[in-house]
Amino acid sequence: MEENAKEELKIETRTLEQLLKDLREEKNWTYIHIVDELQKLGLTVDEKKVKKWEIGLEYPEIEEIYKLSELYYIPSDNFVMAKTNSYQEGLASVHATLIKWVCYLTGLSLKIGYIGFYVIFTIAAIGSLMFFIGQLNHVVELGKDKL
Repeated sequence: MEENAKEELKIETRTLEQLLKDLREEKNWTYIHIVDELQKLGLTVDEKKVKKWEIGLEYPEIEEIYKLSELYYIPSDNFVMAKTNSYQEGLASVHATLIKWVCYLTGLSLKIGYIGFYVIFTIAAIGSLMFFIGQLNHVVELGKDKL
């Protein structure tokens, strides 16, 4: 019992896709078995949806997370943390993939690509801020003219 308590306190570091796959494989369950078990818990999903969760093409909604928590006897916080990990990994991979493609197409090194990305991002942020400040000043000037 003490071992279960320690396991519950462990912070989830896996992505949701990996967590779901690991849990299914630990129990030697098929997708159909998971669908059947979730049906018993009052959640109707199909085999395709369960596969999409494991691949990362879709993420379970909060009600589905609660039912998965019941199914695997794992706190729902673990699933929520894993879902957050998936989102963070996805965002990081989009940026990294974009930078890698730009470097590949231009022949630049990855180091130069990352530095260039952050320089361009910073310039774009400053430019956007200056644009919005200019628009705000324009609106204020129009307001003064009407007075």
